[in-house]
Amino acid sequence: MKCGITQNIAKNLVFIDGITRSGKSVFTGIIPSLRDFEHIQFYLLMELMIPAVSLGLTDAEYVKTVLRLHMGEVAYNLLLARGMNFRYEDETGVLNYKDPQVYYERLARQEGDKIIEDLLCHKRFIPFHTHDLLVNLEHLNKMDIDYKMISVFRHPIDNSHSWWTRGWGERFGVDPRSFTFCIDYEGKLVPWYVAGFEKEWLELNPKERCIKTSISLIKRAVNQYKNTSEKNKIHLIKFKDFVQNPHEQIEKICAFLNTNTTQHTEHFIRKAKCPRVLNLKERDSNLAELKSGVKKEIFELLLETSESYETDFYGLHKKENLAKEKMV
Repeated sequence: MKCGITQNIAKNLVFIDGITRSGKSVFTGIIPSLRDFEHIQFYLLMELMIPAVSLGLTDAEYVKTVLRLHMGEVAYNLLLARGMNFRYEDETGVLNYKDPQVYYERLARQEGDKIIEDLLCHKRFIPFHTHDLLVNLEHLNKMDIDYKMISVFRHPIDNSHSWWTRGWGERFGVDPRSFTFCIDYEGKLVPWYVAGFEKEWLELNPKERCIKTSISLIKRAVNQYKNTSEKNKIHLIKFKDFVQNPHEQIEKICAFLNTNTTQHTEHFIRKAKCPRVLNLKERDSNLAELKSGVKKEIFELLLETSESYETDFYGLHKKENLAKEKMV
């Protein structure tokens, strides 16, 4: 028996992606302010299903079917303002959208075939704040999703330190609010992305786990990008470049997505506290804190990764330029 793949009615999905604590949140108000954008959504189901495919725990065709159906439902419900979030402080809250009135007016819309026609005939970007999709890009691409991705990278020292301060060396499998897919290793729950070095990971202290895990994810994301033939779907961006020069970076994002800014964009750039000056002395302090109580080989891994980031952005710019040359 085979899964039946239904029509794809969820078009123009935009994933604002990166590993945990990479700085994605700075984009979640700004990107929806662009022309033809819906408000930002989270997509936990995809973040649970794609890793399961990568680990061989479920069938790719089944996941493709489930995601196609669920994404269609998400898109359909958006046009009816069904299931919207009205919490003011939440990123996904309607009141934080560029024009909340749009969703209030949709409450009066009648459901039916006209909504499907609207989805298929009108350009509507649906943005999602996602984690670790680039890490599993080869499996994401099996899903045949109509997407583009803005992939955010943060300096490894800042990223690792942020993991540490948020307690990600101890929360997996313990904190019910982590919402991270875990696997069982000899009776202990560990995050899916340490599959293959579970024993080593459990023997590390919390700070070492933060460094080891975040860098492992960075390297996986880098390799997935380098190996894909669909680089045209992905826009790479450094967190520091955006927060220091948001207008220049927004222009590049608009070109990538074939859209424009709106009268609301400047407001959301300021709301995200951009442009801003990054304090490099703070990074030195973060590095010193990470060094304390960490094995030499783990700390050296952090230094090597940081050097690769600072020298040529993991070699990604070279790959990106080659891809652009082939498209010309």
